Amino acid sequence: MSMNLAIVGCGGMGLRHALGYIELLDKSESFKLVSVCDPYYDSAKHVADIVYKSTSDRPRIYTDFSEMHDQENLDAIDITTNTLSHHSIAISAMKRGIHVMTEKPMAVTLKACRKMKEVSEKNNVVLSIAEQYRRDPMCRFTKALLDSGIIGDPSFAVKLSVGGGIELPHNTVWRSKKNSAGSMIIDQGVHESDMIQYLLGDIQTIYSETKMVHTNLYLGKINPILAKFYEHRSDEYPEDKNFIQADQEDTAFAVLKMKSGVIVNFVTSYASIGISNGVNTIQGTKGSMAFVYGRTGNPPKIYIIGKDEPLSEEEMLSAVPDWKLDELTAKFWGSNRMGHYNMPFEVADKKLIAIELEELARSITGIEKHEVGPDIGMKALALPYAIFESGLTSNAIEMSEVINGNISKYQDEIDSNLGI
Repeated sequence: MSMNLAIVGCGGMGLRHALGYIELLDKSESFKLVSVCDPYYDSAKHVADIVYKSTSDRPRIYTDFSEMHDQENLDAIDITTNTLSHHSIAISAMKRGIHVMTEKPMAVTLKACRKMKEVSEKNNVVLSIAEQYRRDPMCRFTKALLDSGIIGDPSFAVKLSVGGGIELPHNTVWRSKKNSAGSMIIDQGVHESDMIQYLLGDIQTIYSETKMVHTNLYLGKINPILAKFYEHRSDEYPEDKNFIQADQEDTAFAVLKMKSGVIVNFVTSYASIGISNGVNTIQGTKGSMAFVYGRTGNPPKIYIIGKDEPLSEEEMLSAVPDWKLDELTAKFWGSNRMGHYNMPFEVADKKLIAIELEELARSITGIEKHEVGPDIGMKALALPYAIFESGLTSNAIEMSEVINGNISKYQDEIDSNLGI
C-alpha cells in the first residue's frame, strides 16, 4: 500500500522533486503524491498539472501549509521551499508524526538543525536530507577508487569554484539574503562540503577570509538547463526590480584541516565577472585525482607515478574489481557497475531524486536506514558556517564547536531575527 506524500514548495526544486516522484513510479509504488503546497497558487498548480499529465492523478493544491496538514492524512512530506522555512515546516510535521525529507541545506542555521534533530528523535520519525551529489554513480566510483589507494594516501586537495558576477543566482531573492542562508557559499557550498567529507572524512579546523564583493545584484538570464525548472516559479521581488540589495558574503578563501591530516584549499566565489573556473582535485602520495560532482556522467581523471597519461576507464574499473553500485542505484541506472554514463542533466537529476524518495520510504518501513540523516546534514552545513564564523573573527575554528553551537556569533543574528 502506498504512503501519502506531499511536496511543500513548488518552485524550481519542487518541480524537480515532482519529476523525481514521476520517475519513481516506474520502479516503485511506495508513495502516492496526494498534495502540493506553495503560497503562490500558480506555482503549485504548475507542478500539479505536470504530475497529472504524467500519472493521471492530480495532487490537491494548497496555499496554506496548516490547512494541508488538517485536510490530508499524510505519511511524509518532501520540503523544497527556500531554506528559511525548512526548520519550521519540518518541526510542525514531525510533531504530528509525519516523516520528513528536506532539501539541502538542512536548515537556516545549525541551531535550527539541532532543533529538527531533537524533534525527530522525540517523535520517532524519519528526518532525511536530500543531498544528491554523493549518490551519483560517478561519485560512488570516485569514492571507491580513492578508498582503493590508487593514488596512495591523500595529502592535500584543492576545491575552487569561481563564477557568478552581478546577477542574482537563479533570479531568486532569498539567495542574496543572510536571514535566508542565501549566499551561494551556503546554497552551493553544502553540496561541496558534503562531498569533501564523503571523500576525505571529518573536518577538524577551518580558517578563512570572507568578503562581500557585490552589494547590488541584478535580474539576469537563468542557465538554460535550469530555466526549464525555475521559470514558472514566483518570487517576492521589490517594486524596483532593477536590482536586489544583497547582505551576505559572496566570496570565501578557506583552509581546512581534516582529521586525517589532509589539507584542503577551499575557495568559492559568486562574484567573478566574466571568468568562471572550477577545480576539484585530490593529491596523494602515489598520484592525483580530478573529479566532478555528479550528473555529468564523467568519471574521475587519475594520474599515477610512472604513467604520463591518465588511467583509462578500463584501468580504473580494474583497480576496484569488487566495487558495485548499491541495489537501489543500480535499479535506476540499469547496471551495478559502470565507468561512465550518458544521459542529460535532467534525466540524471530525476533519477537521483527518485532514489532519495525510495530510500525515504524504505527507512520509514524499516527496510533500511537512510544514508543522509541529521548528523550528516549538519556536518554539510557546518563547513559554510564555520567559514563565515572564521571570517568574522579572523580565528581558526574547530568544526565540532560550530556543530554543537559553542561557536555561533555569525548565526546569532539570524537566530534572533527568526526567533529560533
